[in-house]
Amino acid sequence: MKNKNQEKLLYLFLSFFSISVGVFSRYRDLWLASNNLTTSTIANITSIASVITILVFLFFTIKVPYNKLKTGVTITLILKMLTGTFLICLNDTGYLFLIKFVMFFDIAFNQVILSSIYPLMISINKSDEAYTKKTTIEEISNKVGFLIATILIGKYIASFLFDYNMCLLTSVIFIFLSFLVLLILNDGAKNKKDANNNFNLKKAFKYFQTHKIFYLFFITDCMSSIIWSSILGLPLLTLTENLHLKTQTASFIILFLGIVSNLLAMKVVKKWHFQNDQINLVFKYGLRLILYLLVFLTGSRVLLLVTIIYLLILDQPFSYLFGSYFINKPPKEYSFFITVCKYSTSLLGDAIGIFICGLIFNLNIKYLTLPALIIGIIHYLLLVILFIKRENADY
Repeated sequence: MKNKNQEKLLYLFLSFFSISVGVFSRYRDLWLASNNLTTSTIANITSIASVITILVFLFFTIKVPYNKLKTGVTITLILKMLTGTFLICLNDTGYLFLIKFVMFFDIAFNQVILSSIYPLMISINKSDEAYTKKTTIEEISNKVGFLIATILIGKYIASFLFDYNMCLLTSVIFIFLSFLVLLILNDGAKNKKDANNNFNLKKAFKYFQTHKIFYLFFITDCMSSIIWSSILGLPLLTLTENLHLKTQTASFIILFLGIVSNLLAMKVVKKWHFQNDQINLVFKYGLRLILYLLVFLTGSRVLLLVTIIYLLILDQPFSYLFGSYFINKPPKEYSFFITVCKYSTSLLGDAIGIFICGLIFNLNIKYLTLPALIIGIIHYLLLVILFIKRENADY
């Protein structure tokens, strides 16, 4: 019963924090743009923050014992509230260096907290059901936060305009609520056995050396993130600046298609898929190559919008083809580290993709999908090879 209560508290903490992420994270780029930062600068801030997060996350995974994890997350939450408060005060001041410097850490703290929730959870409940609940709560709460901001943006509340800075203030308030919940959470990792429960890196490396298929999996995962972020690394800026949509319209498109994608994913994994995974692979990754090519050949804004809609709808469906397979198949002692590596390769891919997005953002429309087309062809061929090797893999 005690563990159940702690589990509920953890879900409440996750819910508050995910709402805070949803309220501001998608409007972060527009907040930075409103403070006269260029698109390439915004992309660089996000990219560098992602790389540093990877290093910090790997350090925490390898060196920090479970009984210190809650303390680490608590300190990071405090720092996150401080950076958010500083940014609120820096808005419209023109202090661009300070804004960039503080935002760099704000993004990094955000990602470190999100990546620490799973290891914090397994000290309370390691079941598959708990992991599924965690993912569902995180996604729903994130969308709730995004919906709150989307509805309120541009509206007046008690004579105050709800602008991007108000989104940031609302985010800080929800971070504070998550902080209060975390203070009363008992993560269950207080004994000496847990204190010495560090990850065995040498043993994991030896396992990877005898199962080299995971290297190919991490490479394809990184490439997938590069492709995605090269087009959608700055989603609201792309929709508003390049496709000339209103901010609220662009927000509702992202929110609505995100919900559709989650619902479609549940249907696809149950029955809306082909028995032959090669065909499923075509729907997930093959057809988008044709769209990339059409945008490049025509330079059509309409086709670029269609491509973005297609990507957003198929973001979640067919994700089980690789992600869940390579995490669930190996022995449980390696599953967590594989999850860490997958998260890290995804972040690295996002960093590279967002950097590319910043470089090509102001070019002609037809060039916006060219990097995705080139990398996507190589990515697809590697996925086919991965499928073949997967069938003969011995875990």
